[in-house]
Order: sequence, then C-alpha cells, then structure tokens
Amino acid sequence: MSTDRVVVPGVVKDGLIVPQNDTPLPDGAHVEIVLGTTEIPAELQAELRAWDRAGDEAWSMIDAWENEEGA
Repeated sequence: MSTDRVVVPGVVKDGLIVPQNDTPLPDGAHVEIVLGTTEIPAELQAELRAWDRAGDEAWSMIDAWENEEGA
C-alpha cells in the first residue's frame, strides 16, 4: 500500500465533488478536502466590512460604558 500523497483537482457540482482528471479513485478511498482560495464577491466583501465596523462600534460602546461606570 502506498502512502504517497496524490492531489486530484476537482469542483463541487450539485453538492458532490467531481474530480477534474483521470486519477482513479477506488470506492472506499479515504480523502481529504482542502478548499482552494476563491474570489469573494464585492457585495460580500462590503457586508463583511460593515460587520467589522459594527463590531468595532459595539466594542467602543462597551468601553465607554465601562469608563462611565468607573468614573
């Protein structure tokens, strides 16, 4: 039995991973799935930035409340 690592590129289609080359994968083979980098759509990037800002604002409010309690 070989312990060499083999990389088989693939894509997800209808929730299943479809290999993109002719490397044989026998039934019952144990595999690891590693997601490659992907582009994040601009709309999602904007939403993530908004959540970061909201989080920063929330922490600032908490800090202000703590300072008020200590005064």
